[in-house]
Amino acid sequence: MAGRSVQLTGDWSRLQQVLKQAGPNLAKESRRTIGRQLKKIEAKVLGHVDQQDLEWPELSEAYAKTKERKGLSPDILRASNQMYSNITTAQSDDYTGMVGVRRGVKTKQGNDVTDIALIHEQPKDDGTKIPPRKLWKPTFEEMKPGIERELKGIAIEVFKK
Repeated sequence: MAGRSVQLTGDWSRLQQVLKQAGPNLAKESRRTIGRQLKKIEAKVLGHVDQQDLEWPELSEAYAKTKERKGLSPDILRASNQMYSNITTAQSDDYTGMVGVRRGVKTKQGNDVTDIALIHEQPKDDGTKIPPRKLWKPTFEEMKPGIERELKGIAIEVFKK
């Protein structure tokens, strides 16, 4: 085999340049794609609260009357709109992000709004008197196929350019 060598043909310098730029371009495309998906999830979560379409158990008659007497919204997961108005997105780097209720926000009664959001995600058999009214998990499951498709497309977008 001595004496044989490989001769490169084609524009190898262009390939090297593409590969060198791929890392930063992947990060940039990832940040953009993840940010866009986070906003879609946020909109879907808010839409479910607006439309009341996740088949949540009805409010108890006593609680519905209390909400009405206090001038609160009759909608499930919406009394004063405080949780709703504090649903937001955050993206700490090029590859991660989150959608949720802003931490540290308190109700007039001093309860943490994130705790209220968590109470409704509880399992059915936890023994509390508030039935589960899941918002986050069903929304994520609904959005998951589109998110996966978009994330898989990041590398394709980078190498198409």
